[in-house]
Amino acid sequence: MTDIFDILIIGGGINGAGIARDASGRNLKVCLVEKNTVGSATSSWSTKLIHGGLRYLENYEFRLVRESLKEREIIKKIAKDIIKPIPFIIPHIPTQRPKWLIQIGLFLYDKLGGKTSLPKSKKINISSAIPNILKNKYNTGFEYYDLQVDDKKLVQLNIDDAKRNGAIIFENKTVTDVLRNKDFWSIKLNDNTIIQSKILINASGPWINEVLKKTIKINSKKVIRLVKGSHIITKKLYEHNKAFTLQNPDKRIVFVIPYKKNYSLIGTTETEVETPDNPEIDKGEIEYLINTVNNFFIKQISSDDIIDTFSGIRPLIEDFKEASKVTRDYVFDLNTSHNNAPLLNIYGGKLTTYRKLSENVIESLKPFLPSNLLTSWTGSKEL
Repeated sequence: MTDIFDILIIGGGINGAGIARDASGRNLKVCLVEKNTVGSATSSWSTKLIHGGLRYLENYEFRLVRESLKEREIIKKIAKDIIKPIPFIIPHIPTQRPKWLIQIGLFLYDKLGGKTSLPKSKKINISSAIPNILKNKYNTGFEYYDLQVDDKKLVQLNIDDAKRNGAIIFENKTVTDVLRNKDFWSIKLNDNTIIQSKILINASGPWINEVLKKTIKINSKKVIRLVKGSHIITKKLYEHNKAFTLQNPDKRIVFVIPYKKNYSLIGTTETEVETPDNPEIDKGEIEYLINTVNNFFIKQISSDDIIDTFSGIRPLIEDFKEASKVTRDYVFDLNTSHNNAPLLNIYGGKLTTYRKLSENVIESLKPFLPSNLLTSWTGSKEL
């Protein structure tokens, strides 16, 4: 392969897929290399939500929530075949967050993203609106809307569009070595294919620092924390097409969401781990999720009711807070050491903000791209 690419992306998760789509649609020559199949790791282990991040408001992350809410509206339009609006109920617990605080949070959630096609939040009487689901002590609730998504399909749709735009996608291949020159990278794959690219993007998610250190041979300036989020799937716990946002005494949130018609998806936990490889739910996480459900629901569950489980690793940028308070925002680390070919490392991010992240990647790389680069386009074209 003698052609030189404008951009080569390591990592075929949602961020890599989004960047490939955006860049290829601007007539850039794009190559993406994924060590497994696209969307097979973190991007398909999520809670399957496109959401603004209501609880991020407690950490004063107004910019992230605003961007996420704006993206929620855009993704609702461009990926409508794999998106479903879904109402969430927050049962009120007086000993945790007072009603006024939840109402202020929901007011901001309704307003921060600007105009939205989703219904506004409201206070509800749980026993009359959704009887015989929650225990009698939960009388007052608050309803708001977010979106449910097929996360792996979202990755695939972005990859398919990138291919239509001329991107070259390698699956089940790894980058084994790179050589940095002044004007381009020489990238070697495990089948000895050599690829040249003007820019290298490391979008390998929880493996980012491993790829940076072992393959690209640069020490990272940023520390990441690997946090495992686990889910259990049971037969559906109730008939209503509503989800629940359950508040725990430790301030963590657990979602109970209708899933694939006949099931309930329950998650997520936040457990720190040392490695991103082969994540599995552990006994403590199962007990935590079961206990949360049983604290709220009339219908009680046990481990015997679990049909399936899955776990994913989130790479969070270390800021030495407890896991639930560590930002879900993204950070770019642009390396142009000694005026050599650029390297962009992408830290963090979440499913909801992938499209904007991709757009911002191209914006940050503009000094190294052709001057006649096409303008941003992914927010108006359906997947």
